[in-house]
Amino acid sequence: MSIIRCRDKVLDTSKHTLVMGILNVTPDSFSDGGDNFGTEDAIRNAMAMIEAGADIIDVGGESTRPGFTKISDEEEIGRIVPVIEYLANNTDVVISVDTYKSQVAKAALKAGAHIINDIEALNDPDMASVVASFDAGVVLMYNARLYPHEGSVDVASYASDVLKVQAQKALDAGITKDSIIMDPGIGFGTTREQDAALIKDLDTLSIEGEYPVLLALSRKRLVAEVMGGETSAKNRDETSLGLGIAGVSNGACMLRVHNVDLTVKALKGYDFIKGGK
Repeated sequence: MSIIRCRDKVLDTSKHTLVMGILNVTPDSFSDGGDNFGTEDAIRNAMAMIEAGADIIDVGGESTRPGFTKISDEEEIGRIVPVIEYLANNTDVVISVDTYKSQVAKAALKAGAHIINDIEALNDPDMASVVASFDAGVVLMYNARLYPHEGSVDVASYASDVLKVQAQKALDAGITKDSIIMDPGIGFGTTREQDAALIKDLDTLSIEGEYPVLLALSRKRLVAEVMGGETSAKNRDETSLGLGIAGVSNGACMLRVHNVDLTVKALKGYDFIKGGK
């Protein structure tokens, strides 16, 4: 499926590989905590990513790194809504919001967001109806912290089965099929071997081509291990890109990244050879 509908926006994955820029309006995210903590800094960095070619800006108000500290809905809303409102009123970019809380999602959508990027894949009992009521898009992520993979079953097949159930929940709530995006959940309760297996078989997550797949691995622990050990998060962009392009070749149609400029430039070459425009 090449068309993704999210409110009044349409994304077309047949034109080029889509790039989602990460905008963490937090003091404690593992890679860029503090860089965008404040409305002015967040807006300035969002505009830079848009200028660099981001198709989507993914705004997050709570870190979900391993061992993260939860914050209240009110605090999360206070961090992200001013940024969303500015982007919605001053740009044409598609705005995604990284939250698993239905009340935060509702406030974000009221402010002008188009997609809810839900790391818990509608685990909040009200999330599906909130997304449906705004005709918004939704990212359903396989989260091994909630649905651990056990036994000898192939991890990509297992993740696909989990997401099929959550996609049906979305459809039953009135979310349209062309508004649903799948995410393999790299680093969320998975081992590095499972991460590699998911990247090698991302096409399985599309459920026979029915859903687009987002790959989000930028600067994560997998990248550090591929690089050979400990390294600062901001030194992981080139290896993140290499893994990301491998994922695109295996079925992903969009990448969620910190370094938009590097990713957009590299994908121009990849898409040209692959048959892009």
